Amino acid sequence: MSYRKICIVGPGAIGGMMAVMLDRAGFEVSALARPKKTDAIKQRGLSLLYEGETLTAKPKVSSDPAELGPQDLVIVTLKSNALPLVASQLAPLCKADTPLVMAMNGLPWWFFDGFGGDLSGTPLKSVDPDGALSRLIPTERVVWAVVNNSVSELPDGTLEHTRGMLLTFGRSNDDATGLEQICDVLRPAGYKCVISDNIRQEIWSKLLANVTLNPISALAMANINELFEEPLVRECVMAVAAEARAVADKLGLDSDPGRLERMKDAKVRTSMLQDLERGRPLELGSIVEAVLEIAEHTKVPVPQMRSILGLMRLRAKTAGLS
Repeated sequence: MSYRKICIVGPGAIGGMMAVMLDRAGFEVSALARPKKTDAIKQRGLSLLYEGETLTAKPKVSSDPAELGPQDLVIVTLKSNALPLVASQLAPLCKADTPLVMAMNGLPWWFFDGFGGDLSGTPLKSVDPDGALSRLIPTERVVWAVVNNSVSELPDGTLEHTRGMLLTFGRSNDDATGLEQICDVLRPAGYKCVISDNIRQEIWSKLLANVTLNPISALAMANINELFEEPLVRECVMAVAAEARAVADKLGLDSDPGRLERMKDAKVRTSMLQDLERGRPLELGSIVEAVLEIAEHTKVPVPQMRSILGLMRLRAKTAGLS
């Protein structure tokens, strides 16, 4: 199957870069965005600083999915806390065979579907509190993409690629059928694509970094490398990571203990810090609250993580974000 018409749902930092790179690779790219973002893209297009070049694109953009019409491939790059508000708008973008690629952070609502053991079928209320995602998005259509790609949005709206171009793909049932065709779309756009036979493992490995570095960097208003340079903060990071690994162990997952060490020199502002600075809602549900929810199910104590979540909730409240 050949994918030519591609829609990016949520053209923020990650999605905006993807739109530019896919446009550059010759695909017919469109974007579904909020009205304010739609107006901005219509006026100025998208600009990306990438490897010393400024790349630009002006994709067709709308806040009405019917205006964009059915697509060959839909790539959702929303923050997880925005997905419930957009889930009902995905159907008009899809033909009968259109895959939904979810390039998102955190744990997916379907994480325990077919998981096996006592937790099989357990809903994650922190991610999908009223079950809307399960009702509106058919799991069999979903391809999950673990994103290792850092992009910052500068004050003038220009996007700046800072690190990584890796996308890892998989499905909830670990069926790889059709995934190579999706990789064939993104590789010409400059992405390194890997197909996983255990996407939950990949999700948790990325989550280890998210659950530790994102909230702590937002509390400290600091880049990742600065967290490791201050000994007491590094100690806190490692304590939260140890709790996350203990939860992973209960699930039979390997949480990649070397991942944080590989990131210690990254002069990167996490997505949660960028959201805090821009007055946007914080992505706590799928990243922190979901791990605490699983910790309660598995009876794993996570006192450091509970404290961090409490501080982040208060930080969001005092910043007027909740």
